[in-house]
Amino acid sequence: MTMNHSFSEKEFFLEIFRGKTLCFSLISYDGTNTLPAFIQCLQDLAKADIRSVLFVDGSDSKRRELAFSALRDHDIHCNHLQLDAPPNLPPDLWKKKNGIFPMVIEARNSSTFLDRIITLSLSWRISRMMLIDEHGGFKDEHGNLLSFINFQKLSELTTHSEGYFHPLQEKILKATFTLLSHGVGAIGLCRMADLHRELFTYEGNGTFFSCRHYCEVRELSWDDFPRVAALIHQGVKEGYLLPRSEEQISKILLNGFGAFISGQHLAGVCGLFTEGYEKEKAGEVVALYALTRFQGEGIGARLIQQLKEESEKKGLNILFACTQQTKVMEFFQRQNFVPVEASAIPSAKWRSYDMERKKSAHCFIYDLKGN
Repeated sequence: MTMNHSFSEKEFFLEIFRGKTLCFSLISYDGTNTLPAFIQCLQDLAKADIRSVLFVDGSDSKRRELAFSALRDHDIHCNHLQLDAPPNLPPDLWKKKNGIFPMVIEARNSSTFLDRIITLSLSWRISRMMLIDEHGGFKDEHGNLLSFINFQKLSELTTHSEGYFHPLQEKILKATFTLLSHGVGAIGLCRMADLHRELFTYEGNGTFFSCRHYCEVRELSWDDFPRVAALIHQGVKEGYLLPRSEEQISKILLNGFGAFISGQHLAGVCGLFTEGYEKEKAGEVVALYALTRFQGEGIGARLIQQLKEESEKKGLNILFACTQQTKVMEFFQRQNFVPVEASAIPSAKWRSYDMERKKSAHCFIYDLKGN
């Protein structure tokens, strides 16, 4: 059996979304030339058995008509939705497993549109929302994109950001807080032109908000394996991980742990190897990698903490790791791993190991009995 190396980032995320409903709220969009690519994203989702519900702001007649025209060109027809009272959920929106369902939300302006989206989301128990706005994701004071904002950070921004963001972004921030506070599981925010990258790539190009305790670390299951293999290949591509054979990847999968955001987005992975190290009662940390957009959220530290707990359960004395990366070296030291010479590492580690790489390897040990 050959592992499918063509399992792309896009397929990775389509698997996450499959069988679910994604709701898109068109607050504003950055030019008519972005509409065809946006509609193509919706069609790709439909082909993968994913429902897309598209809420169109009815307050701007010019933009609304442009959106209608593009949708009609693809044989997609809109429905008007009055929100004087929370409407009933149309049966098609839960009976059909896929499709594109555009709806016009009658509103006076963008602010009212967001208020009505909140009402609708809570009434229909929407679990995943994408907000499309011409300003895109939120940025920090240095102009850097805030790729991921957990609920605690969102609460702080909502309280202390008055006057910092564009007025409509302030409204979006508060609406996002309200939605997450009342049960919406996850919300994305990006420009229409960036939707494909935000939905279907690891790095994204918008801001992702999560309401739950944002990270759960658990053993990998069989169904996780294709996504984890894709993530390992991503780590190799970025230079964080060594290239590995399919057999080596399989070993990682069977001895691995994953960090999952909101219970579904695989944000990081690592493996714990003990075979060959029984004499020293040692465990090796392998293939530790976290997606760039989540690296500032302590994903790596959570994975290492899980390995420490697992190692204690197994009665191990030490955990060790070897790396060529300066940033990874600094990370292990922050996790209380101590730098050691290669000779202090179990000798089984160096069997069939490239001797040139061994010379440049930086080794670390965590004493499970002394900590």
